[in-house]
Amino acid sequence: MEWILIINGIAPYLYLLAFWFAAQMSETDVTEVCIIVYLVQLVATIILSIVCKDKAKLAKVTMINKFVQIPYYLLFFVIAVLGVLVMMGLMGIGLLFIPIFIAIDIGVFLTTVIPQEICTIRLLRTKKIPVWKFVLYLIGNCVYVIDIVLSVLIHRDFKKDIKKPAEPAE
Repeated sequence: MEWILIINGIAPYLYLLAFWFAAQMSETDVTEVCIIVYLVQLVATIILSIVCKDKAKLAKVTMINKFVQIPYYLLFFVIAVLGVLVMMGLMGIGLLFIPIFIAIDIGVFLTTVIPQEICTIRLLRTKKIPVWKFVLYLIGNCVYVIDIVLSVLIHRDFKKDIKKPAEPAE
């Protein structure tokens, strides 16, 4: 069931294409559809992340999604910076686009952060990581670039077996 969430990795590219075609169509129609689809995607991500039984697979899917989204984020930041800079030349109107770009960015970011945080909570509950690492993961998952490294570490932590204490010799 957690493999359904692989759509979170490719969805940003689909949204980018939709907004590209929005320039040629009625922009509000495409925007409204994208917002509704995104909200459904976010709710489904939250529900599936909570109810999935195998959090190790969820961690793997989230890690894959983060790697798939790297080119999107590079492209998005280039488009956002160029868009704001070009629009700044038009009487400072570029400042009005900054909140829009931030909202889009947070929206895409949430689809991978939420499952990752749920996986981190499971690691703590199963005592596979200490509390200090739990706090580090929770905070680090919300920081760009660091979250990619942490997704690999979280996936690795799920793969580790719980070390059982050695039984005393008789």
